[in-house]
Amino acid sequence: MISIQRVSKSYDRGGSFPVCEIDLEVMGAELLILLGESGCGKTTTLKMINRLIEPSAGNIVIDGRDTARVNPVDLRRQIGYVFQGIGLFPHMTVGENIAIVPRLLQWNREKTESRVDELLRMMGLPPEQYRARKPAELSGGQQQRVGVARALAAGPKIMLMDEPFGALDPITRDGLQTEFKHLQQSLGLTVVMVTHDMTEALLMADRIVVMERGRIVTVGTPRELLSDQSHPYTAALMATPKRQADRLEALARSKGDA
Repeated sequence: MISIQRVSKSYDRGGSFPVCEIDLEVMGAELLILLGESGCGKTTTLKMINRLIEPSAGNIVIDGRDTARVNPVDLRRQIGYVFQGIGLFPHMTVGENIAIVPRLLQWNREKTESRVDELLRMMGLPPEQYRARKPAELSGGQQQRVGVARALAAGPKIMLMDEPFGALDPITRDGLQTEFKHLQQSLGLTVVMVTHDMTEALLMADRIVVMERGRIVTVGTPRELLSDQSHPYTAALMATPKRQADRLEALARSKGDA
């Protein structure tokens, strides 16, 4: 589905490389997570897929087409994009926000309104209650649901997500993670998602790509990464959720003894 071939990015004509010669294959209907600390190159990599950032070298191929040969605006309209800040237009209603891309694609009114209502129902937001509301009238979780609906409006096969749940409270975040995973599987979406949260990556991903200093250091399933001690950086990342789980278990035991 997505082939990233020896892709690099430099902002100073080769003086430094936030992303350096990465190779990655993303399979169809896969939820792949780019994981690593801030500044490791994961968001730059994500944005090069839809040409929000242009690669300095290498090729990105989607469904057999080199993205460098595709009009970037057309490319972005074919790829859903969700990010942490949500980015809903505050002066527009929920329905108008979701309808942005269909209108740019010149869908007729009936088709657009039908798609808006379909997506609102899919997100658990009854259209008769939410279609005419403004974003400020929604909770953070509801706004993020609308953001996902907007990204799905034109029926893309691919969705890019940059820390989409990072700003939400833990309960809302946990619920949305589960809901989105079910949605991704039911729609057969190919998703590339950025996070620095190890637990989120382990619970949501089909595969995880660990990045360090602009390079890919490990690729594997959550189970593979939890048991793989071959790379010290990956081992250190995976040790964090293990320690947290051990502490919670110890705390639960101590409460039980009391």
